[in-house]
Amino acid sequence: MISLIIHDVLGETVRRIDSAGVRSAEEARRFGAPLVGFSADFVDLERALKTFLFTHVYRHDRVMRPAKNAESIVVDLFAAYFAEPELMPDHWAQAIDPGLPTARRVADYVAGMTDRYAISEHRRLFDGTPDLG
Repeated sequence: MISLIIHDVLGETVRRIDSAGVRSAEEARRFGAPLVGFSADFVDLERALKTFLFTHVYRHDRVMRPAKNAESIVVDLFAAYFAEPELMPDHWAQAIDPGLPTARRVADYVAGMTDRYAISEHRRLFDGTPDLG
């Protein structure tokens, strides 16, 4: 299916470029309409495929549940470190830059965590840690 979609986009793009008489990148930039896209036959197919994937893959409960649980871990960690910066390692708890707000230090610290470390820290700080599996 992916090969069909790729061939359609390539074929339609060549058709549009030829039809528009575009011969250079500068002409393509100035053309004023999309030159790359699906043929009319594939527009509905592409829309149906996106709808299917969002419903049955990207937004499926098996995907969304762990994502929501991971989000709650990050929210909990941020709140805990913001309320008590001394829970972070000393070099993070004490700003190297005294003008750096606590929220920025906490956000940077949490953002630099691996999944495994964030889960470990959550277990250390909280009674229950959501399952991401």
